[in-house]
Amino acid sequence: MKKWLRIAIGAMAMGAFGCASAAGVQQAFLVQNSGWMEPFYTDTASQFKPLVTAVAQAVTSVDDPVFLLAFSQSSGANVSPQLLEAGKGASDFGARLGPLDVAHKGASAALADTDFKEAIVKTITGPFRSTSGILWIFTNNKNSPGNDQATAARNLDFYKLLHLEPSITKTLVFPLRMPVKGRLYEAQGLMVYALAYGEPAAQELDRILKEGRLSQVLTRPPARLKPLDFDALRIVPESIANSPDVHTSLAADQRTLVLDVDAGKVVPTVVLRASLQNLFYPYVIQHAAIKATLTIPERSVPVEVSPSTVTGLQPGQRESVEVRLVLPVEKVPSAWSVQALSAMGKQVLVPMTVKLDLSDQQLGLSDEFKSELNREFPGDPISSIFAAPSSVRASQAFVPVVLRIQYPLLPVLLVIVAVLALVGALVTITLLSGRGRRYSLVVDDVHRHVVLKPFANLQLRDENGTLIGTVKRGLGRPKVLKVADGHSLSFR
Repeated sequence: MKKWLRIAIGAMAMGAFGCASAAGVQQAFLVQNSGWMEPFYTDTASQFKPLVTAVAQAVTSVDDPVFLLAFSQSSGANVSPQLLEAGKGASDFGARLGPLDVAHKGASAALADTDFKEAIVKTITGPFRSTSGILWIFTNNKNSPGNDQATAARNLDFYKLLHLEPSITKTLVFPLRMPVKGRLYEAQGLMVYALAYGEPAAQELDRILKEGRLSQVLTRPPARLKPLDFDALRIVPESIANSPDVHTSLAADQRTLVLDVDAGKVVPTVVLRASLQNLFYPYVIQHAAIKATLTIPERSVPVEVSPSTVTGLQPGQRESVEVRLVLPVEKVPSAWSVQALSAMGKQVLVPMTVKLDLSDQQLGLSDEFKSELNREFPGDPISSIFAAPSSVRASQAFVPVVLRIQYPLLPVLLVIVAVLALVGALVTITLLSGRGRRYSLVVDDVHRHVVLKPFANLQLRDENGTLIGTVKRGLGRPKVLKVADGHSLSFR
């Protein structure tokens, strides 16, 4: 096992990834300044240094911990990587990069060689202190430790580590066209790598890409080297085949599938006409078998996808499919439920997830991408480096699905009317209960007058205090409840 690989795994075992900076995930910008990079430094029209500054400022905020380093290969007095800046934000990068020139081997006139592995492992164990972070590498892609002329073979070793090393959780590559001509060499292209060391860095890299600021500097989409076993496809809805009352769309994130339906028209099964889109840029899905499941609260059900295989699907291309979704009808709240009524006649959301499993997966680099690489890196068999590892035979994609149920206003209005009526009745009763009314009655043939409040009982007694009877008033005319033996009691 390579030395730097052992170091990376050791850092994982110590739980170092849990120590990411509270101000943001740290980022290092490694700028190659070995001899192979001579034209990027000596060509007066070179945009190399401005590009590094623009990328750094696009992907960091003023409070993010950042490191700017120049790298070649350590030899004699030449130390690689060389720390140029350590602090918060990238506002000073332009000034720090200004005087940077091509490195030499010690005090000799010989230009320095390049060692990618040395630069990466020393950055992780040095400035990063073996904690999670993003490494941005700016290079002409010539990895030549010890002046090794077989740069393609050395790059292949490097790429294998990026594919197979578990501590490197995400790797993206931005091939750029940048023609430069120096006194010794000339070049047509430049590579920008983004390596996420640890899971927090992978999440931060996803956030950076989603934010969109980087795409204003690096306008071409990145090639994905890792992971190649996740997020392979997405479902793009087109129409519903069996129910005109269900409408489909993509949410603002362009990933979540939204099914809109009225509460009284939810069908058990929806046949969705859609497209499967290849997200494996720059890879062609030459072949893959598809299985899918729908996960809803407390259970999962199989999803039929027809056809069940994809063949020759180019990156970004779509292929028409039909997807049968069994909707959780039992999870749809009644129009009279608290959840539906609290929505005030608007919408209730039922979240679900479609999981797509690709098996027997075969990936190949797209011809268009190969042509771009040949133009930008002529004479360098770089396309072989991008070959997907043979071990990547399966992948997964998760498609969030939201069943958005529209509820009518009528139940809400009826409940409001009922509540208002009840409140009105209670108010009326309360008002009436506080008012007494005078009634005439005959007690043992003697006329008497009494005052009764609503729902009040009154005991009538003779002059000796003997109980004669009991009367009660409701909301209407009072009634005689009880008369003692030998007495008479009636209302006039």
